[in-house]
Amino acid sequence: MSWSVIPAALTHRSALVRLLTAAAVGSGAFVIAWSLSYAWLPEGATRFTLGLVPELDARAHAAGVATTLFVWNAAFGFGVIAVASLFSIGPISLAYLAPWTWLVRFGIALGTNSFALFVPGARIPPLDLRVLASHAGVPELLAYIVLATVLANASLWRQRRLTDRNLVRVRHLRDIRLTRLELSLVAVAFALLAGAALIETAQIAALQSVQHR
Repeated sequence: MSWSVIPAALTHRSALVRLLTAAAVGSGAFVIAWSLSYAWLPEGATRFTLGLVPELDARAHAAGVATTLFVWNAAFGFGVIAVASLFSIGPISLAYLAPWTWLVRFGIALGTNSFALFVPGARIPPLDLRVLASHAGVPELLAYIVLATVLANASLWRQRRLTDRNLVRVRHLRDIRLTRLELSLVAVAFALLAGAALIETAQIAALQSVQHR
């Protein structure tokens, strides 16, 4: 398969083609990051915290924690993607870059047990389907890919190539028109993010219960 097929699919008129392609690229990077980090990096190698999650008492204030997580992820995650979507390098929107990067970060976190709240020694081997089916990070990252897919062909400025320092205006904001399918996918992205917040709240509550025993 020619590498030119991927850029063409990422900029396809059909949002579903773009979504499947972006998900495939992101999934490949995710699996590689997960596998290599599990094999080569020590536990907690990339652990960090924003100082927010440990202060949230998901056991006593579940609704407030879920709302906080949803608002934060929507404002930061969707905000970053929306701003990045205004720019492209060649035909490829920078909107894809954020979710792909976060998928790599998620894979490394799984492989090294580098989450803010964690159970010591609970490193997760690559492609553990039970984790993929239950972890809040999966619907959250899928929401980001869906939104990036919707906005992939909505860039306002284009850099012809990576080494080019000039930005070319390709359209104005008023020229952007989303199809019914793309608008439906925006709703799906918000629904996935809300679901992820609920799952994450339950997982935080369970971990906090273990840590406070």
